[in-house]
Amino acid sequence: MPGSTTSSTPFGIKIIIALLIVKSALPILGEILPRIILTTPMPFSWGLFTVLFLTVLLPLVIAATLIRSPATGFWATLAYAGFAAIVSSLVILAPKFATVESYELPSPDPFADARAFEYAWRLFSIAASVLLALSILRPSVFRWIAAREDYLRVTRFPSRRTATIASRTAWVMPLIAGAILPTLVWYAAERYVGHIRIGDALMIILLEHLRGRAVMLDLFSMLPFAVLATTAYKNARRMSLVTLWAVTLGGLIGIAALMVPLYYMGWETFYNDIRGDEKTIGAMIFFFTPLYCIATMLAGMLLGYVTARLVRKGVDDLIEDHS
Repeated sequence: MPGSTTSSTPFGIKIIIALLIVKSALPILGEILPRIILTTPMPFSWGLFTVLFLTVLLPLVIAATLIRSPATGFWATLAYAGFAAIVSSLVILAPKFATVESYELPSPDPFADARAFEYAWRLFSIAASVLLALSILRPSVFRWIAAREDYLRVTRFPSRRTATIASRTAWVMPLIAGAILPTLVWYAAERYVGHIRIGDALMIILLEHLRGRAVMLDLFSMLPFAVLATTAYKNARRMSLVTLWAVTLGGLIGIAALMVPLYYMGWETFYNDIRGDEKTIGAMIFFFTPLYCIATMLAGMLLGYVTARLVRKGVDDLIEDHS
């Protein structure tokens, strides 16, 4: 019976939820308390408050999602654990290799105690993120997710086909690609056009995101990826898995084929020394490229659909010839 497999939450899921609660509490302990209780508290800003609010709220939302929609919660937890570990590692390592003047610390540093407190919690946050990723990948968790998804399908949507973890990946993957691709192009332009050192390039990107200026570009760049993810989500129960993946990969290739060269060209106008190469051209590129990428995304999706149909027809003909 479906209910018997989901009547109680297994210990592995309880550990994951506990780790998510810990990840929600860590920013309060590591960032807010040093600015309140230490002898020389660090300065505070509304931009930092917004970032901390999101880092506290996001793990709680993921924990609730894991119970209500297990497959979605699985990918959200895995993506969050990897992203949090990478960001925390960059925050710790990038200053050690950076030479940008905006991050040079005074000597002696009046905030040394507060920075040591932050450094300790960030190390602990990395360990918690790695443990969270390992916990969500346990086989017992996979079995509970599958059983829970079957139970929810029977109780909520008895006439629908269950969306498996593989089909859920088809609409989660565009969101992950949309969060990473623009920043990778920016990093490549810093390295190969601006000739900026690795540590400095990472530190500039990190500081611009913490200040909020780069976040707006990331959100607008997410537009074609969000459209692709929504389309994959709506068709996850209607298409076969092969066709769904072919359409999604075709859409991703269509977006990247236009976004990568145009974004690189846009950043090139900011980092090169060519006279007359106006920065407004780069701004126009960043504004119009996500809109044009929707057209190339549709072309890629059509190509993926046709490819999947041809492959399926070829396999059917092969089986028919040997039957």
